[in-house]
Amino acid sequence: MIQAGNLQIYWHESQPIYSLTFQPLASNKKLFTAGGDNKIRIWSLNFNDDRSKIESIDFLSSLTQHEQAVNVVRFNSLGNILASAGDDGQLLLWRLDDETVSNNGVNKENNILLASDEDSENFKESWYVWKRLRSNSASISEIYDICWSPDDRYIVAASMDNSIRIFDVDSTKQIFATNDHNHYVQGVSWDPLNKYIFSLSADRSLAIYEIIFDPNDPVLITNLKLKNRISKGDLPQLDENGTLNHEIVKSSYLFHNETLPSFFRRLAISPCGNLLCVPSGIFRSNTQQPPSSSTSSTTDGNPTTGTNSSISTNNNNSEFANAVYIYTRSSINDNSNRPVLRLPFLNKPAIVISFNPNFYQLSSSNDTYCKLPYKLVFAVATSNEVLIYDTESVKPIAVIGNLHYTPLTDLSWSKDGEVLIVSSTDGFVSYVSMSSDAFGDKLEDEKIAEFTKPENEIKSYKAETNTNSSIAQNKNEIVHILQVKRKQKGSPVKDAKKTKVSETSKSNTTSPVKDKRRVQPILIDFNSGKESKKEEDKGETKEVVKIDTNISSSDEEGDEKALHSRINSEDCESRIKSEKEVIKSLPSPTPETSTASDNIIGEATEASTDVTIINSPIKNPKDTPPS
Repeated sequence: MIQAGNLQIYWHESQPIYSLTFQPLASNKKLFTAGGDNKIRIWSLNFNDDRSKIESIDFLSSLTQHEQAVNVVRFNSLGNILASAGDDGQLLLWRLDDETVSNNGVNKENNILLASDEDSENFKESWYVWKRLRSNSASISEIYDICWSPDDRYIVAASMDNSIRIFDVDSTKQIFATNDHNHYVQGVSWDPLNKYIFSLSADRSLAIYEIIFDPNDPVLITNLKLKNRISKGDLPQLDENGTLNHEIVKSSYLFHNETLPSFFRRLAISPCGNLLCVPSGIFRSNTQQPPSSSTSSTTDGNPTTGTNSSISTNNNNSEFANAVYIYTRSSINDNSNRPVLRLPFLNKPAIVISFNPNFYQLSSSNDTYCKLPYKLVFAVATSNEVLIYDTESVKPIAVIGNLHYTPLTDLSWSKDGEVLIVSSTDGFVSYVSMSSDAFGDKLEDEKIAEFTKPENEIKSYKAETNTNSSIAQNKNEIVHILQVKRKQKGSPVKDAKKTKVSETSKSNTTSPVKDKRRVQPILIDFNSGKESKKEEDKGETKEVVKIDTNISSSDEEGDEKALHSRINSEDCESRIKSEKEVIKSLPSPTPETSTASDNIIGEATEASTDVTIINSPIKNPKDTPPS
């Protein structure tokens, strides 16, 4: 069973919430949020007995050492050190100090005031600045994203000055800085196998760095080598009939440019290091796409390709569509610019990717599209909805919409993988809770260690790629398996035309919304009956399209009214028919329908958000495993 809900409190005095994170402890209760009020706040989430709903929230503490908005908070692997960074350019490390609670929020050793006197009396715990990591640069630049190394010895930071920096936690000093990007760096991720660092920038490129270690000290970083920089890839095109033509392969930009209506592009790599998911993707669609009922009628931006054509950040534009691109470890090792998988036709640009920290057993007799000996689960946050996928089913497990009025900013999974927290620039937080068996049985630690050895890399997907096969002719499915097309050595590569770069204003994303109302979360099901009904509630008539046969709805208490999404079933059906990116589809797990008064829960959409298998390099048996 999957449920979703809004947590309607003023988390940061109505200021935007830019980041959040669970403390990775067994209790799965303590949540840290960072906002536009320059503070980090600590909360305790109180669940009901079956952990399906958050019943109450307790305020624990407030951390106030930042001078400007805090953009990101992340814990180390042990969960005892919190790293935070923001627009003031500071990278702070926090630790819990039980003694400060009885000393009005002042740490004796460092003599640091953690909060004002009027707030400290309400604290139930206190944290102090353990270390300040300092940049070697004379100018201080805003930090958009950070990531810990697997051994917690280093932190990489993405900065607004087009650079990424690596800091040594022990010495508190910056040890490396690179300036390979031409625009803001808006997301970074550290390979859990400690071999690569990935960065995603507004210059439409994904940079892959190889970490060079000291031969005499395997944990000491001596250099950072740019292994690959991906901005364009060779993608097969759709023909006039809406089917993939493997003979027509064009080099296309893979990512949105700087006009993306968000200053975060938070990519993520799987806990095993075998899958890299990259947000803010785009691709050219030759098939006419009808306007989506869940998108706004306005255009949030017009990123441009190498030509003068423009694309919209929603799917109202028939030429381009939003996507998430996925690379396997073997494709990264081979310096391939062509992604292996694609999550296509998202209603809005993808902003954040977050992996469930757990490994799950494969379902019996299930032909997975990703040849892993275990199942992974990950969430994708677009500007206005959250989609949950696993590595077995090509369809999303759940699609949760109408959570917030303004763009989403961050995602965080609890350690047990049963709660997903979502933040937004509207200053509110929402959650998605899953039952313990929603994704199957979890793998034991011993089994995970066996599967995640370096030599057990992800196997290349070697499914049939013959477009004349019976699989390729099934027009009712929504997945592609594309042929592998190798470039011949010495073949000329056309130079892309340069695009003009214009800086985006951060204030545009966080502008206040008039007459703000809380929104009822809806998880959409396109696989059930599409009946419409009217409900009478307190003298008001509401029209709700009944998509799941067990849908229930009710008004929220107080002065705020629940807002039900209206889904046009005819548009959905025409959208499915028009996309026709079809070869093979696997059934998705069916979550139970929630009967909670503030949620409408159903199965995931059968529309165009299914996984598209683009290409996977054929594995050479002689290839050596990563070090």
